[in-house]
Amino acid sequence: MIKSVLRNWHRYVLWALMSVIVWSWIFTLLFAAPAKKKVVLYAQLPSIDSHNLSIWLEEETPEAVRFIESATFEGELFDPREVLKGDLYLIPEPNMEQYHASFAPIDKSAFPNETFWEADGKAYGILISDPAEGFAVAGDWLTYYEDVRCYLCFNKDSLHLGAWNDSADDAAIPVAKRLLTLR
Repeated sequence: MIKSVLRNWHRYVLWALMSVIVWSWIFTLLFAAPAKKKVVLYAQLPSIDSHNLSIWLEEETPEAVRFIESATFEGELFDPREVLKGDLYLIPEPNMEQYHASFAPIDKSAFPNETFWEADGKAYGILISDPAEGFAVAGDWLTYYEDVRCYLCFNKDSLHLGAWNDSADDAAIPVAKRLLTLR
């Protein structure tokens, strides 16, 4: 019996590994929120307390959404295409020029009294961190770069921008407004 186990140990390890993979796939399939039911926030920041930030943002979740996910860009290293599926982005100012073609122009009337990053006469980002002025949105949960301004941006292909891109609902906009209340 022991010789048989030792001779076939790799089969037992393979079966154990396969069962973990199958059960994690089943769990994800059953319990993961579909893209239409979640708002995803990606931050290009040193670190983010995604668990607590998501819980706080979910306290006033729009009706169309059942889950808010937040993560850093680096958290998606295994599948960088996932970052393209985000709804909201927190981007340092030096990278705004590089990425702004992927962002939806912002209706300034939806965010009165905010400071915007602009290109081509359109607003693409809302200022959320300015080290020179000494303010940062959600400073308890987001770690910003010490000497760089940071902006909140909207993915032009988001499923949650409503009339901004003719999507089904505008759930990303109230989530962004809730985030901006954390000054």
